Order: sequence, then structure tokens, then C-alpha cells
Amino acid sequence: MLEKFIDFSRPRPIETDIVFDSKIDFPDEITFLLKEYSGDTFIDGFFSLVDPIEYEGILKDIYVPFKKPSNCFAKDAFGSLYLWENNSIKLINIRHGISEIIGRNPSVFFNLKMTDKGFLAKRLGIDSFYNAKEKLGALAYDECYGYVPILALGGAEKIENMQKVKLKEHIAIISQLAGKI
Repeated sequence: MLEKFIDFSRPRPIETDIVFDSKIDFPDEITFLLKEYSGDTFIDGFFSLVDPIEYEGILKDIYVPFKKPSNCFAKDAFGSLYLWENNSIKLINIRHGISEIIGRNPSVFFNLKMTDKGFLAKRLGIDSFYNAKEKLGALAYDECYGYVPILALGGAEKIENMQKVKLKEHIAIISQLAGKI
């Protein structure tokens, strides 16, 4: 992934000492990425590595883990969160209110899936991202593209209904209105 999407940006580095002095246990591949590229964005701003500690509270508010521990390591432009849970990479799709395992091997996930145009289009909605980015502009680190009204309240999944919204606040509103995932 790093070689393919070398045009990453670093809008907001995290305090890696805080993250790795904690008890969060990630596989070596994710630990390496967080140590070296925390706060970076990839795939034209679609995917970002995040501070797991910063997302602990919001994760508890929106998600009931299948098995603990469950730790967030990334987010995407639609506010979906990527977790390491039960030796798997799990996607918490905020827009649609679902969680699913999208990988078991971090190397395969980052080097194959996240560089596969079909996976990015079909599973992660990257085409909608490029449409939103063209219409609304690039996101700030604390923003995501959200549907207004949210899909859980009957909003339509159309580009006309997308807005730039504050990521954490958007996730909190969805969880309050639609419940935990």
C-alpha cells in the first residue's frame, strides 16, 4: 500500500509514545504502520491511520465488540472505522450500520486488498468518495463525508445528500439515533 499510494500526507501526527506505552496489542504490521505513519492519509485522502487511544471513547459509544479487546487503528472518508479485533481486521460501516470482517492477515489487507480497485469500489465505496471529493472538496483531518439526513433516518444515498461533517460528532449522532452497531 505504501508503495502504491506514496502520495500520503501527514495532517496530524499522533503521540506514538502514548499509544505504544499503553496495553493496546496490535500485530506487528499494524504497529509498524502506526509508529511510522500515524496520522497519515492515503489513497487521495480516503484512508487515514488514527490514534487508537483517541478513538477508544467513541468506539465504546457506537460499537458492541464481538470479542474484546477491540482497537481502532484507521478511519475512512465516510467515517467508517477499522479495528483489530479477535485476530481480524473489522470494518465498522457507520453509514450502513454494519460491522464485518474484511481481513485476517494485515499484510494481505494492506498490500492486496487496499491496492485492489475492485475491493475499494465494491466494499469501501471509493467511487462515491471521488464524487464527493470533486463536489465538496478535500476533507480536513477531523471531517468525513456524511449523508444528511443520515441513511438510518431514511436519507437517500445520493451525492446531493452528502455534506462535509465533523467526524466524531457525526458518528455520535448516528449512534444516538440508530443505536450501537
